[in-house]
Amino acid sequence: MKQICIASLIASASLIGCAEHASTAPEATSRAQLTALEGYVANPLRPFGGRCDTDITVSPPLAGDAANVLRLHIEYVCQLKHMGRATAITEQIVIFTSPTTATATSTGTYTAANGDQLFATWTGTATSNGPDNTFSGPETFAGGTGRFAGASGSTWVSGTASFATMTGQFTSVGTLAY
Repeated sequence: MKQICIASLIASASLIGCAEHASTAPEATSRAQLTALEGYVANPLRPFGGRCDTDITVSPPLAGDAANVLRLHIEYVCQLKHMGRATAITEQIVIFTSPTTATATSTGTYTAANGDQLFATWTGTATSNGPDNTFSGPETFAGGTGRFAGASGSTWVSGTASFATMTGQFTSVGTLAY
């Protein structure tokens, strides 16, 4: 019994000794961890998205384009969180997978009122009902200029477009770090 009590006393003393010197603050173990933490603080994740109205122009096909490929030039006017009123220009490639379905990809640049730019890519699917189309898919952001130079993030885009009026609209919801 005496041996058990002494062992318990030694173990307790060791724990107390450790507790007296234990740090309660987090410690960075490397410069890389500090740099990552500084980047997170400098570029917090913010809610991003909004609504855009679009004007669509059919672009001529390029040599070698398959018959089911359609090229579009699309200009946006948007109201976006953390960007305000913005414009964008994208080039989109639509590949018809059936008479009523398609996949699409686009690359573009959003421009804020002060001239700062945000670079974006979008990939999605579309369904058509005559001249009217619905579409959705993720948009990702990678870099830009001004305050968006190191930007990253993504939104989910969903909207409609009409080839009768050559206009459309979409909403986007997501996050952006810059």
